[in-house]
Amino acid sequence: EAAPPALAQPLVRSLRRLRVRLCAMAPRSAPRSRPVAPGLLALAGLVASLVYLGSLGPAYSVKGVWQGQPTTLKDTVKGDFGSVMEGLEPKVSFPPIAYHREGVALSVEDGRLNADYTAKLDEDTMLQLRVNDEQEWRASLRGEDASLRVRGQGANLDSLSWEAAQSSSVEDVGDVKVEFNSDKEYNLTVVREMLARIAGAELDAKVRATNAGVTGRLGARRELPGGVEASYSVENPVGVYDLASSTHRGRLSADVAGGKAVLQVEGDSSSQAYEGSYARDVQGGRAGVRLSRKDGALGYNVSYARDFDGVLDGDAGVHIGIDEAGVYGKVTASREVGQGLGADYEASARFETGEERRLQLQHALKLSNKLGYAQLAHGSGEAPRLRVGYEFN
Repeated sequence: EAAPPALAQPLVRSLRRLRVRLCAMAPRSAPRSRPVAPGLLALAGLVASLVYLGSLGPAYSVKGVWQGQPTTLKDTVKGDFGSVMEGLEPKVSFPPIAYHREGVALSVEDGRLNADYTAKLDEDTMLQLRVNDEQEWRASLRGEDASLRVRGQGANLDSLSWEAAQSSSVEDVGDVKVEFNSDKEYNLTVVREMLARIAGAELDAKVRATNAGVTGRLGARRELPGGVEASYSVENPVGVYDLASSTHRGRLSADVAGGKAVLQVEGDSSSQAYEGSYARDVQGGRAGVRLSRKDGALGYNVSYARDFDGVLDGDAGVHIGIDEAGVYGKVTASREVGQGLGADYEASARFETGEERRLQLQHALKLSNKLGYAQLAHGSGEAPRLRVGYEFN
């Protein structure tokens, strides 16, 4: 094992000693064969103590969940809580613990001890260094237009890796960004948002060079009479300089009869895709129509969605439609029942109009408060499922 640098050795030894102490303080796992009643008492005590600690400020995240068929609960009536308790055993996530002072920090995150050092070298440059108890370290230098990140393992130079980047704005060229790393990979990107204005159209360009080759994109956009917006772009794949292999994209959009109409075309010399859509507000909801054609297949979707928030006692919504696969619909509703208890209901259906012509139904009812929830779900061809859980912090 490679030794850490001399300056870091005392810090690493201190981190290891602190980690050993924390591990020694951690509770040991109890045998699986423990009686159920003490397990319930322990669970209740842990929940009560964590709720009390949570009132002092965000400290823990506690959750547990059990899912199965409602018939499984028959065993609990007979006193067998085993299958339910295994899922409801609390899973506790401890928060990061950190100490900061004058650019130096000591923290515990995900069971790992870290030491951090931050310093401002000049007006625009920051130095950051992190070392953990496994001798992994990373350092970074960040400036206004440049950055350098280095990673390593102890004093082992073979594990050293780095990434660097620099960006700038060059007059008459555009925004330039260069990225390279220790694996000799690089990206050179040049973007020009306003390349030129020709016949009322604004041109933009982007060029990116990599180890695999160069890719370029040329775009144009223009506002036409009647509020119509038009755009077009052509882009070649990386390292492929055949115009026939380039991807062409065109788009027309306009406000029509209180709604938005859009026509899009995309493709190359071998395949094309077309899509047209229209959407507008109708009776407090949103109606939409979409037609498409891709790889010889025709697609369509006609839908209407509306929220009834404020109209009914609680929140509710409906979404219905028809597409190339069949007819579908979805209804959602939620409201406060009382005593901090909320109810949520969701039902969805789809009737497939193909050769099988089958109907699929799904619905679920959920009751919840700030500490836990119970959900009963059922679908076509499935047994009912009960899900019980809790989560709080």
